[in-house]
Amino acid sequence: MALFTSVLGVKDVFLLLLLIGISSLLLTYHIVLYLPYPPEGHKEVKDVHFLEIRQNQIARKTYGEDGLDLPEKVDHQEQKATATTRKLNILNKIFKIEERIIAVSRFPALIENEGAKDNSTLVLEDLLRHLDYRVIHRAENVGQKKQKLSMIWNLKGHNSTTVTENDLKKINSIQSLQRVVADPSLLCSIQKTQNAFSKVRVGDRTLCYVLPHLSTELKVDSHKRELDYMYLHKDDNISIQKLHLTQREMMTVRVEWRVSPGVLMLEGAPFSLRLAVLITSLSPLRAYLHSSCQVFKINQSNRIKREDLTTLWHVRQSIQQNFEETTAKLWWNHLRRGLINGLLTAELGVWTSGADNLCRCSRCFQSLSVDIVFTNEFQPIILKVEPSDYRVMPQDIKNDVVMLTSFKEPVYEDVVKEAGNIQPQKMHCRSELSPCLQESDLTYLLDTRREFRAPVDFLRLYPTVSEDYSHLMDHFLHLFFMDQRGSKFVNVTGHPPSCHFTPEVHPVIEEAERLYQQSSKGRQLTPIQNKPMFLSRKLDAQFSEDNLINEDVMSTSGKVTPNCSSDQQDLSLLSTVTLSPSSVQLSPEFDPQHTMYEAHADYNTIVFSITAITKHCNTTARFHTPDGEDSSMNYTLGLGENRIRIHVVMTSTTEPQIVNTYVILIWRQGRGIPHLRPSLRVCQLTQDCELKYSPSESCGLRAVTRFRSWRLYQKYTSQLPVCQQSDYQETSWFVPCEDCKDPHSCHWRSATWQTNICQTKHLSDLDISSCFKGRKVLFIGDSTNRGIMHYILEKINGSLTEWDKTHNLKLYKSINGNQTDLSFSYYPQFWLPTNHRPAFDKAVFQLIKWTKPLSDDNRTVLVVGGVHWLASQHLDLIIKALKRENLSHIKLIVKGLGSGFHQHVNGVHYLPQTDIQKLVLRERELEKHGRKLGFEFIKTFNLTMARFKDFLQGKCACHFHKLSEVKNPGSEKTVYHVQGEINEIYSQMVINSICKNET
Repeated sequence: MALFTSVLGVKDVFLLLLLIGISSLLLTYHIVLYLPYPPEGHKEVKDVHFLEIRQNQIARKTYGEDGLDLPEKVDHQEQKATATTRKLNILNKIFKIEERIIAVSRFPALIENEGAKDNSTLVLEDLLRHLDYRVIHRAENVGQKKQKLSMIWNLKGHNSTTVTENDLKKINSIQSLQRVVADPSLLCSIQKTQNAFSKVRVGDRTLCYVLPHLSTELKVDSHKRELDYMYLHKDDNISIQKLHLTQREMMTVRVEWRVSPGVLMLEGAPFSLRLAVLITSLSPLRAYLHSSCQVFKINQSNRIKREDLTTLWHVRQSIQQNFEETTAKLWWNHLRRGLINGLLTAELGVWTSGADNLCRCSRCFQSLSVDIVFTNEFQPIILKVEPSDYRVMPQDIKNDVVMLTSFKEPVYEDVVKEAGNIQPQKMHCRSELSPCLQESDLTYLLDTRREFRAPVDFLRLYPTVSEDYSHLMDHFLHLFFMDQRGSKFVNVTGHPPSCHFTPEVHPVIEEAERLYQQSSKGRQLTPIQNKPMFLSRKLDAQFSEDNLINEDVMSTSGKVTPNCSSDQQDLSLLSTVTLSPSSVQLSPEFDPQHTMYEAHADYNTIVFSITAITKHCNTTARFHTPDGEDSSMNYTLGLGENRIRIHVVMTSTTEPQIVNTYVILIWRQGRGIPHLRPSLRVCQLTQDCELKYSPSESCGLRAVTRFRSWRLYQKYTSQLPVCQQSDYQETSWFVPCEDCKDPHSCHWRSATWQTNICQTKHLSDLDISSCFKGRKVLFIGDSTNRGIMHYILEKINGSLTEWDKTHNLKLYKSINGNQTDLSFSYYPQFWLPTNHRPAFDKAVFQLIKWTKPLSDDNRTVLVVGGVHWLASQHLDLIIKALKRENLSHIKLIVKGLGSGFHQHVNGVHYLPQTDIQKLVLRERELEKHGRKLGFEFIKTFNLTMARFKDFLQGKCACHFHKLSEVKNPGSEKTVYHVQGEINEIYSQMVINSICKNET
């Protein structure tokens, strides 16, 4: 070393050592670069408080998933590729889940019952088969080989069905929910949340106690200005007292409410509602409320059911009559919000109950019966929640429960349209280890859309975008995280639950619903005139007639007038008229100077569109009225003549002013052969294949081989007894044809609506005139009922010299030698604002008043009917009105529902095929209820639906009658004739019902 240092010197040795040190550092640095790093996010497992995790979630939402402290560093192209991949993954998952759901729906449905089939089991079996399910049964204690099932309906009254994780079959019970609602403390938890969001001052909020109380809690609040004590007793009875019960009486009580400022009274007495709620998904929540309900008058000891209030619409009308329209709206909003609050409280109770199988049956459903009263501030108080027994449900609710839960129409295409816009980062993720969007969430989105299409009288409570529930959701999310048992799902280190608590996914669900509403224009979600759609469905707002304006489907496009003119000579002229389909051609060819045209359409052209453009810049083309549809419209073509008026309207004036009118007569051809031959074959028609109302029945013309010719068929039917109304159960059209495979080879004018057990007899004009002497016949309904009245009027007088298209009251007194009175009241008056339309019972009262004096016997006849608006509650209101007027013994007739509203036409409500199929069950229930009340029922739905294309002029495609002017050379007086073979048939059925036992 000494030699080394002597040679190099001390200075050189120092420099050499420094160089070696630097080289070592560089080598170490490069080695470190290649050493393995721990995975990103790796940290020591420790107990983390949920607030820390929520803070991290907010940070991740702000800075992205790749770092909580640093901003996103991925370039724009990489971000775009990641987003595209995520969307494709979601779409692929949705497709696979929908495939599985459709596959499961093809499996049989199992009904578990005890012993022999009872009536409820038979009804359920019929409904499921109507919905294309194969049904199997399994009696108790009878083992059966395990097989794949689509649904399980447990009618035993107790739970015995088990499911496995990710099982897509449906079961009619949610066992974890049943355990929660059985605990009376749930009712006070609901009330606590209700108070937290109530705008009522603190001193007037309802207090709830689960008994037994501590002695200090039993102190009576005597300082309050008005106080009602309400009790749920151990026998499930409900009572309301002004004075507190004694200590001994309190032994029978389970829950007590102290209501200030008192319980709401209706017509002088406290009342409660019993509502039918259906939950088709618990987590996340999806819940529905049925339009039917039960109303009870409450006294100190018991409750008395009110038979006059059977729907929520009745209750709303009663509240409106006792208070005002704005109050009725407030009542409804409080009711809906109170129910959602109660259901979220129950869901929270399931999550915090410590149950281990929270998500085991994501598609299980549960019917609940909910009892509610209201405070004088219209705040709801939920008194009782209990599972509903399917076997004792009202039939209309049974039908809708089965329809909603068993509906299996594919919805993949609808969902994927909006699925790409789903943003899972908006969800409240529980931890970094759990994926946000899970399979159960995608299943939820698919089933939500599927149930949206089901034709039922259920209103969807949640999900909805009609109200902002974000504050309510935040409240429940806070309770969820604060609960010691709920917070265990936040700090998961293993597998998290396979479903979400509703508030966690509320932002995504709300966004999806908003996107669906925008794409479908929200026709079934948005209330009309602040009136819930499902309440309108059975009454006057949804299924009205020709001029019902549906703002959602009206065209809002402005006038397109390229190269318009300012020349005054062009002020009254159209420049072009275009018809579609192209097979409908104007004759002569369009010329702006010519105002009268004709066109012809074949039988199968039932809808056409027309566009008209004016020449002048200050005019526009409008149809039928100065305020009609602008520039273009769709129109239904009835058989025979259809008159279209196109007005050239000045828009520069204060009021629209017509300066010219063009008229187009479009003739739609009938079908069939012109002449009847006795040798023609006999064919039978139950429903048209293009618009099936009963999926389980055959469609189209079928040969009746029993009869070799139409002549032999007529001979056979002439020997049958005359039909009574009860005989028209299994009825079809019978028509003579050359070939039953070709409807155009038939003589449709000879078609008869017939059963196999009796004949439909048409009375002569003389017999009708004789029968109606001394009678007063009152008609209430829409234009289809008016068509029956005009037919009878012509038959009685021999000719029709007076008629009008009244939409109000009309009285015909001077007919049949002044021995017959006919009166008509148009209902519903859909052209009026909802809150100005006369109530149905008031319309009945006005009709009676106009037609008085009336005798309380069968010489007074009331006929009620309409296309789709008529429902059971209308019949109840008629009975109530007649009792009030001492007319309980008059003859009552119902004309059933009819075909109509099945085409897309400007300004007219459209009824999809699934809703049309629902009308079959509705008419059946209407008939059953009407016969119970003493009405004779004329079934017209099947009659008109089988020949739905044979309607006459009218936008609703529901008119089967038409009044035409008849030229009478020998008289200056105008005479009219009622046309329409189908109207003639059901008018004669009404006449037969009035005149039976008298001819």
